[in-house]
Amino acid sequence: MDAVWKGRPSIGVYVLLYGILAAVSAAIFVGLEVWTADQFSAIKSVFFASLNAGPLVIPYALEVVTVLIVLIAFLAKLIGLVLYRAGHSFELHTDGIYVNRGIANLQNTFISAMAFSDAKLIQTLGMRVVRRSTIIIEANDGRRFEMRMLREGTNVQSMIRNNLSHPTVRVDRQ
Repeated sequence: MDAVWKGRPSIGVYVLLYGILAAVSAAIFVGLEVWTADQFSAIKSVFFASLNAGPLVIPYALEVVTVLIVLIAFLAKLIGLVLYRAGHSFELHTDGIYVNRGIANLQNTFISAMAFSDAKLIQTLGMRVVRRSTIIIEANDGRRFEMRMLREGTNVQSMIRNNLSHPTVRVDRQ
C-alpha cells in the first residue's frame, strides 16, 4: 500500500540558525576580548600573545581558542540534529501511521485508524518564525508519539486527521 505522506524532521533551518548564532557569538566574544585588552593594558600581553608550537606560530591564540570553542559547540549541536533526523521517520497510510525511531536499534510503531485518538499541533513563536511544527499523536491506549521539526505542520495534521479519523471498513463478500 502506498504512503499518503512520508516525512522526516526538517533540520535545515535549525542548522542555518545555529550557524548564524555561532558566528555572532564568536564575533561578540572576540570583540569583548579585544575591548578588554584595550581597556586594561596590564593584560594586553595575555590577549595579544602568540602561541609557538614548534615551527607553527598561532597569532592571537586566545581569540583562536575562543572561536574553536564556539565552533565545537556548533558542531556538537549539528551532530545532534543530524542524528535526530536520521533516527526519526514517519509514514502515513490510509489505515494508520508508522512512527520509526532509532538508527542502529529501530523501533517501528504502527498506530491504526482504530487506535488513533488525536493529533495535536504545537507551534511556539520560535517555531512559527522558522515555519516548523510539532505534532503529538495520541492513541486510545494512552500511547503518545511526537513528530518534531515538521515542515507544513498544519497540512500534515489535517492529512493525519482526514485519514485516521474515519477508519476504512472492508466487507468480505461470501
